[in-house]
Parts: sequence; C-alpha cells; structure tokens
Amino acid sequence: MKKIKTNYFVAVMAALLIYSSTTFAHFGSKGPYGGSVSCAIVQDTTVYIGTQDGGVFFSTKSALVGWSCKPVGLKSGKIAALAHTGSYLFAATADSGIYIYTGFVGTDRYWKKVNTGLTNLKIKSLVAIDSITVLAGTDNGGVFKTTNKGATWAEANNAVMHHYIINGLVKAGNRIIHTSDGGVWASDDKGDSWIDFNDNNTLHVDANGISYNATTDELLISNAAGLYLATNASTTLTPEYVSANSGLPANTKINAISNNGTNWYLATNKGVFTSLVGNINWTAVNNGLKTLDVKAIVPFKTGLVAGTNKEGIFKTSASAINWVENNTSFNNQVTYAMVTSGDNIVITATEKGVFVSKDLAATYKRANNGLTDSLHVNDLTFADICVLAATQNAGVFFTADTGKTWIQINNGLSNLNIRKVYCHNMKKYAICSQGNVYVSDLHSINWNLLQTGLPSGINPTSLSFWGTDVFLSSLGHGVYTKSESASSWTSINNGLTNLNVTSITNNGAKLFLGTNGSGVFASDFPNVSWTNVSPVVIPHTTLLGLNSNNIQAMAYNNGYVFASYQGGLAASSDNGATWIPGGNQFNLPTYSNINKITFVTKRVFVTTDNNCAYSNALSELPALVNGNDELSKLLTRSFVYPNPIKNQFHIDLNTIKESINRMAIYDNMGRLVQVLNNLETESMNAVPFDAAPGVYFIQVQTSENILTQKIIKE
Repeated sequence: MKKIKTNYFVAVMAALLIYSSTTFAHFGSKGPYGGSVSCAIVQDTTVYIGTQDGGVFFSTKSALVGWSCKPVGLKSGKIAALAHTGSYLFAATADSGIYIYTGFVGTDRYWKKVNTGLTNLKIKSLVAIDSITVLAGTDNGGVFKTTNKGATWAEANNAVMHHYIINGLVKAGNRIIHTSDGGVWASDDKGDSWIDFNDNNTLHVDANGISYNATTDELLISNAAGLYLATNASTTLTPEYVSANSGLPANTKINAISNNGTNWYLATNKGVFTSLVGNINWTAVNNGLKTLDVKAIVPFKTGLVAGTNKEGIFKTSASAINWVENNTSFNNQVTYAMVTSGDNIVITATEKGVFVSKDLAATYKRANNGLTDSLHVNDLTFADICVLAATQNAGVFFTADTGKTWIQINNGLSNLNIRKVYCHNMKKYAICSQGNVYVSDLHSINWNLLQTGLPSGINPTSLSFWGTDVFLSSLGHGVYTKSESASSWTSINNGLTNLNVTSITNNGAKLFLGTNGSGVFASDFPNVSWTNVSPVVIPHTTLLGLNSNNIQAMAYNNGYVFASYQGGLAASSDNGATWIPGGNQFNLPTYSNINKITFVTKRVFVTTDNNCAYSNALSELPALVNGNDELSKLLTRSFVYPNPIKNQFHIDLNTIKESINRMAIYDNMGRLVQVLNNLETESMNAVPFDAAPGVYFIQVQTSENILTQKIIKE
C-alpha cells in the first residue's frame, strides 16, 4: 500500500470527529469588514465591542490588530451593554435579555442565556459590582440584580426612584449610580435601595450618558438639557451639578462618555470631543474618522478606541489623536446577497453596496458604478461571463466586467422589486416581489412573463435546473416544474406534507427541497414522490434550541447536499440519510439567518444577515479533499466486513500492513463509542458491536497514517 503523510489524514479525521478534535478548523469571516457599534468596554488587556445587530467582538492584542466575533449562543445580535466582573463577561441585548460567556462545547465557547427572574428583556445598561454580582437596567422595568453570576435575577427598585427606564449604570467607589428617564439615582448598598441623587439641573430630566472618574471622584452625565458635572460623587448625599457644555456645538447628541483619569471623552453625532478634567472646555478630535456619527469611545492602554455607526472601529494614540481604521475581521455589515465563482471570485452585496474580491475574499473593491440601487441588492448570480444583480427598487442590472460598470435591463418587467435572479442554458430568470417569474435570453434586455400554470398569489422562493427542466419552490403552494420549451408549469407535490418550501436544489434527477417546519424532502424526477429524509441535526445548535426543521437555503456541490437554518449549515453525502455539520459551526451567528450557500473550488461560503460572509474549507467534509484520488481511495477502501453490520463484524488487518497503535469506533457526531483490542491479531474475528442502528466511523491509527472507514449498523 502506498503510504500517505500522517498529517493529511489527521486533517480528514478532524472533519469526522467534529467534537473530539482540537485541530478542526472553524467557519471564518470573509468580510467585507466594518459595521455599526453600539457600546464598548475594556477589561484588563481586552477591548470588548457590542454592535447594533452583529453580536460581540473582542481583541486581546495590545496593538488591536484584529477582532474576533463571538456570536454563538446569542439569540439576538442587538447588544445594548457589556460588563465584565473580572471573572465573567456579560452581554445585554435590546430584545432578548442577558447572556454570560461561560458555555463550552469541547474547546469552543458560547454564550448562555441567564434570564431567570427578569420580567423585562429589553436591557439598556449593565454594571458589575463584584465577581458574581451584576446590576441590569431595563427599558421601563427598573433595575434587576444577580448575586450568583446571572443564575437568577431579582428586582432592585424602590419607591424613591419612580422612574424605570434605566439608561446608564456606573460604579463610583462603593456606590452605584444610574441615569434614567427622570434623573439620577444612587445606591450605597449594591442596589438594594436607592436615593435621589439630583439637583434642579437633573431632577425629572431625561438623563442618558454617564461616566465616573475615579481619579478626581467626579461624575459626568448627559441629559436632555446638556452635560453636567458633580464632584465628590462617591460620598456626597447632596450632589451639585454644574454645566459642562463649554466648547460643544449646538444640537450635539451625546451617545457615550468615558475618561482616562486626566481627560474626558465624548462620543457624539458630531464626532469625538475631549477635555482636560478640572476646567472643562471641549475640543473636537476627528481627524481620520470616516464618519462623525460615533457611538462609543473607551480609553485602552495609552490610546483610544472609537466605535461608529456603519463605518466600524477606529483607534488612535491618546497623546496625539489621529484616528485610523481598525476593522480587520470586524464583520457586522448588513448583508443581502453573495455569489462566488472559480477559485477566487467572491462578490457580496451589503448595506454599503456591492464589493468584489478576486483573491478569495482577502481584499474587496467597491463596485457600484451604474448600479443605481446599490444599497438594496437582493440577489446576485453569474450569467456566463456576466453578473446579474436583483435590486429592491430598480429592477435587474448586469455587468460584463465584474462590477466596474453596471447596466439596467428591465424591458418587460412590471415590478422592479426583484428578489431572485438565476441563469441556466443561456437563459436568465427573475422572481419579483409580487410572485411573478420572468425569463429572458442571456444576451437580451427583454423579459417575458413565465406564469402560466402557477396559482394566483404564489410566493416563489427559488429555482433549480437540470438539463432542460426548471423547478420552482414556493411558500404555500409547494413545487412546480416545466421544461424550457413548455408553456405551462405543472405541480409536483405528491407526498409533500409541507407546502411551505423555502428552497430547492438537485443532483441531476435527484431533487431536494427545504421546508419551513419539516426539514428536507427528497424525490427522484420525473416520477416525483417526496419523502421526508432524516432530520438535519447539529449537536450544539440543538443544545442552543435552534430549529433545524426551518430550512432557509439548499445547495448541491461535489457529492454533498447542503441545507442551512438559523445558525447552522449541514451536509449529506447519502441523499439525506445522514447529515454532518458542513464544517465546524462555531463562529456562525446563532441569531442570524443563512439565506445563501455558494462555493468556490475549495471552499463553501454562506451569508449571514448582519455578520457578512462566512467561509470554511470543503476539505473538512470527509469526501471533499481537494481532488486527492489516493486519499479518496483510502477513505473508501474496506477493511471491515460485512458492511452494513448487525451485531458483530470482522476486520481484515492484512489490508493495512502497518503497525497499529490504536483502533476505535466513533459515532456520527464524533463521540467515542468503542476502543478495539487485540491489535496484533492478523484478523479480528467476530468483534461484538451492540450500539444503536446508525452511521459510525472506524479510525485506525498506524505508525504512518490515520485510516477511516464508514460503517452502517442495521
């Protein structure tokens, strides 16, 4: 037997043993980078960033060279506040409560929901009191407190407060202070009771931003009337607030306040402002910012970090402020569509327009010339050497030069809100928001309605093609087909128990469709009879309560059918009889839809709503190993017989011809089932195997290789 390098087989086995191997790669962000920040904190050597819709990011590098997204476990990406107790990180969301970053699957970490006792899940602020005690401010529910790191929460209000929209919380020595829709309030017993902490400048005035300066014992707050400063904040019972607006332009909206002891900093709708403590006089420091809409600012080491609306993150030295973009791997732009081609082409449509990469998403260039509705692109597809774009307001566009110039092609379209575009057999297809399907010759600018045979009010969701046959899926009416030359669509719903079909794909005459609520169905064509295949299950998404029966997209590539759902991507090489994760799911946002699956030669790409594109190597799927024939032969070679097996099997060790170090059986989720002994015996006869019916993998570790065979237990 020809020997293959050991490390190559280690990579393959990692794809099989998803939860037992630490070498298994993860889905990674592929940009374009940037997005909208909502909040930021610093803990020790780490900067944590909350976003408006894209979850939590952090960077532990002192130079802040790049960001890591931590979206797994969150049921919402709308981060309203962050807090770190010194031991635990908490994230508050604007619509689904509070999470703590303590979950583990193997070496992968995820957020755990900690909402027990919360009667209001719209959180606006957080503050850590000690390693396990945290206060949370809600939107019209007042303050809640946990003393057991989020396991339970209890209301921490009293009648003195009488205002319950809690906008900000800070710790001032041993005192907790919060701003609300009716002023400022303080607690000297960790939130168990509150005192009025106002004077005439703050009482009954909606207060928002707040920052405590431990060096000077000063409190700076912003309210509807402006900025105000109070001294002796940690001890006084009768605060006096003095105006602190000097130097600020009129109509400045304060989004966040912070300080580094010697300077105050403001994040505003007019950029960043700073002032020395003691004698406040604000100065704008915006050189280098791409936008003045700044949402958060925090000191970090000897510098500053600012988060903006839509333009991402910027950093600067605090001593000589000159902002530079800091968006590497910060990927929370709203994403609408994506298409890929060949080895390296990736085209993505985001809230900032269409971007083209020719180097496998390493770098992007904006490509919107002539694309008049570039901020609302619903779909992209390749059409021969051209690219088609479906837009929300301006119909269909094409480009023959990879986005350098776009041309509108709408003749015959009665509705310019186009949801999907496709191309097959020198014809292009479009689906509009009213449910109409259109067809056009590839090089024509004229569209013809293709509606005959479809019911009134149909809501098409996708198209798929095989030879001269076209297949259409729809929500509520199931699946239809027609040949290219036919004049009418025909329903093919025999056996289909759920007509809410979200997507359809095929491998030749083998059709696969995803439904909203019933998983995946399969059928041969043309004698269509749909069968509900095995459930799509990925262990950690099941743990997090994600519904894999709600299929959002399907695709076929090189022997595998792919199906996506919120937070997950699964693949099957046996027509849906068994499913495996389509690469390690960690890093895919669990709050995000996955509405598009596409491929380059060696990678799978998916879109997420608010975290741009993610990608993983196809080599992580057992049979997709970059075309290595020797490896494919080795993986499919049989040394177990019979297969399928019943209660026992045999292993022919003569086919291995190497010294065996270990032999074990794993289930389809990578869990160890059985370790085999008697490794020196040339033929292992009658090995008992009483596991449940299903798919398993035998792994043989030799002195040279790691060999694998798939077995089926009947």
